[in-house]
Parts: sequence; structure tokens; C-alpha cells
Amino acid sequence: MGCCGVTYEEDIENDISDYLKTLNISDELKITLLKEVKEDLKKKSSTDNNFNPSRHINVEKTVNYYKNYINMRLKDNKYSNINLEKEIRVDNNAIENKFEINNNKEKDIKNQKEELKFNSNDINNSINTEIKDYRDDKNEAQKEKEIKENENKDNKVTNEVKEEPKDNKIVKPKENKNEDKEEQKGKNELKEGQEELKENKNEVKEELKEVNREENQETKVNEELKEDQKEEEINWHEMLKDDNNFSQKVPFDFKSIFFKLQKASLSPQKLNPYYTLSAIYDFTKFFKEISSALSMGFSDITDKCGLMRKIFATFPDTTDIQNLLQTEINLDIHKLNGKNNKKLGHGNDVYKDYTSACRTFLRLLWFLEYLIDVFENVVKDDGSGPIKTILSNSYDKVLAPHHTFLVRSAVGVALKFSSAGNVAKNVNIIFGIEEYNDETKKIIVDTIDLMKMIWKGGYDFYEKNELLDLE
Repeated sequence: MGCCGVTYEEDIENDISDYLKTLNISDELKITLLKEVKEDLKKKSSTDNNFNPSRHINVEKTVNYYKNYINMRLKDNKYSNINLEKEIRVDNNAIENKFEINNNKEKDIKNQKEELKFNSNDINNSINTEIKDYRDDKNEAQKEKEIKENENKDNKVTNEVKEEPKDNKIVKPKENKNEDKEEQKGKNELKEGQEELKENKNEVKEELKEVNREENQETKVNEELKEDQKEEEINWHEMLKDDNNFSQKVPFDFKSIFFKLQKASLSPQKLNPYYTLSAIYDFTKFFKEISSALSMGFSDITDKCGLMRKIFATFPDTTDIQNLLQTEINLDIHKLNGKNNKKLGHGNDVYKDYTSACRTFLRLLWFLEYLIDVFENVVKDDGSGPIKTILSNSYDKVLAPHHTFLVRSAVGVALKFSSAGNVAKNVNIIFGIEEYNDETKKIIVDTIDLMKMIWKGGYDFYEKNELLDLE
């Protein structure tokens, strides 16, 4: 225990928290780093006796250790980029849900207006009908009374003339209290209905004001999103150039891949170069996690991602992947593969050694299609089947028809000598989830859906331009 009942862990966490406050980074990043320190400290405290605060630990030494750890993390451009992405990330699904909620709310308000209008008319009609019936009954009774009085008038006139009043008091006609009560009741009901209608109208007005305020807020959010997208369009060039974003030294991180797939799938017909290529590149690290032999078998994919980066540097004004491919078509260099350049009339110009992005990205789409087939078969498995069988069957189905005999042989050897284990084990490697269950499969299905959107955006371009058979 530290002083005043504070544990050594709390001493260390407080010192690290104070240190983070001195750094010029975002609050979200500070929280993330502090959380990592706490988790690492907790992990080491429970597994490493030499790192157990309840025993002999040098607090100052440990604090310095974590300060160095934080500095190294901040120097890691990949880590910074990921957190930059997290900071600019906006939950598009949440915004879409909010739009849907507002639309439903407007419909409810509209329906409520119609219902109030109907109820008001119904109340007015009911009251008017009752008043009319009452007046008709009153008039009928009055007519009957007048007829009866006329019939007896001749007989009564003589007697009324002869008789003298007993006193000088003036006799007032009796009022029909029941009739007055009914009329007053009708008037009161009409008044109450009008007041209720007025209150409902006021409530509707207030709700409409609230909807307008929310719409204005959403408009503001959409404008901010557009600004973020413009900023991203500028930043993807720099992120694509950064070698640290395409390094096998950076550990495999599925959450980062999923985020990149989300960003790339936002515009399938105008694929973002950085998010698309970076996600495909990072998937090759998965094979490295499974087996070093498999990693060598798919090293050609990392090379093609590197080639695409170089081509984008050659054409810096391009805005997206399809735009780059269309630029090559316009220049008539889209069929160049490094070997047929002279035959196609580019033996002595700047494109004599050029390999086209059209040819290169088509092969990356093949790899993406292969990953889709692998994950679809993983979902069908109960977790006990060998992942090697799924990888091999998907290769034979998707990639083998496009590869030469030598490439097929190399991949076959890599698959044969890989010790990959069962599906459940490798799902844990990919998704970092301990238990293989329906929730895990839902994550895999979501990943498949995103990859299909990206694949279709690229495939549609090749199909439209009849380039699916580029050698």
C-alpha cells in the first residue's frame, strides 16, 4: 500500500495521468493511453511477480517505464493515424438512425395533426347536431303547446275576463329549467372542445419547433461531415505515401481494418485509395499470424499494394482509384504489364517499363474476392474444422484459375506446410474474441458485407470497360 491508503497502482496511475496532462494531444487520446497503461499495469501485476506492486516495486522506475511507453506510442505514425481516424470518425449508422427517427417523428406529428383536425370537426359536428336536435324538439313542443292553447282559448277567454286577480302581483311565466340546462351543457361541451383543440395545436407547434431545431442541428452536423470529408480527401495522399502505414512490423489489428473497410465502402464507385489499399495490405498480416509459410505465399499482394502507391505518386492529381484507372485508359497505357510494353508501342517512351494500375488493382480485387469466400466458409463452420482446408478450397475456387502453374505450386506448398489449427482458434486471432459464437459470426458477416461493397465498386468498373481479362 502507498501512503494514506493509496495503492502503488494508484500512485503510478496518478503520476501517469499528471504526465498526460502536460502533453499537447487530444483528450480522447489521453484517455486511450491512460486506459492502455492501466490495462498493462493490471496485466503485469497479475502475471509477473517482479512487477507486482503489492511486493517490491520502485514506483518512480515504473512511472518512467510507462512515460517511455507513451512516448514510443505517440511516435508510432500508424498508431497516430489510427487515432486520427478515430477522432474524425463519425458514426454514419447513428446519423442515419437519427434521420430515420426524425422522419418518423415528423410523420407522427403529421398524423397527430390530422387526428386533431378530425377530432375537432367531430366534436363540433356532434355539438351542432345536439343543439339542432334540441332546438327542433323545443320548436315542436312549442308548436304543440300553441295548438293546445288555441284550442282552449275560446273556452278560457270568458272565464279569464270575469275573474279578477286575487292580488296585484305580476305572475311571471315558468322557465323550462331542463331545456336551459341542456342548452348550457351543449355550449360548455363546445367550449371545452375548442379549448382542447387549442391546447393540442399549441403542443403540435412546440413539437414542430423541436423538430426544426433538431433538423438545424443535423444540418450543422452534415456540414461538419462534409468538411471532414474534404479534409480526408487531402489527407489520404499523405497517408498513402507514409511507409509506416504499409509496414509488416505494425501488428495485425482487425479493428483498424474494419474501420478502413467502413471508410472505403462509403463511396464504392469512387474508392478511397488509402483506406482500400491499406485494408487489403493489412489482411496479409493475418496470414502471417497463422503461418509464416502462408505469409510468403501471399507476399505478392503486398508488392502489388506497393506498386499501386507508386502509380498514385506518378499521377498525384487523381482523386480516387477508379479515376486513376480511367486516366490510364485515356492515355492508352492500361494494358501495359512490363513485358508487352514494346509490343503495344511504348518501347522507347516514359512508359517502357510501366505496369498499369488497371492490371494491378484487378489482381487485388481477386484477393479481396478470395477473402470473401474464406470468411463465408468460416461462418458456415462450427469452429472445429481446420482453417487450412477452408483456405485451400477457397484458393482453388477463386485464385487458382488466375495463377500460373508455378504460382499455384508455391501456394500449394505454403498451405501444405502451414500449421494453422481449427477455425475457432484463428477467429480468435483475427477478431480478438475468446468465444466462437453467433456474435462472432455477426461480426464476420458485417466484414463480408463491407468487402463485397468495395469489391463490387471495383468489379463494376472493370466490367463496364471490358477489362476483366487483362493479362
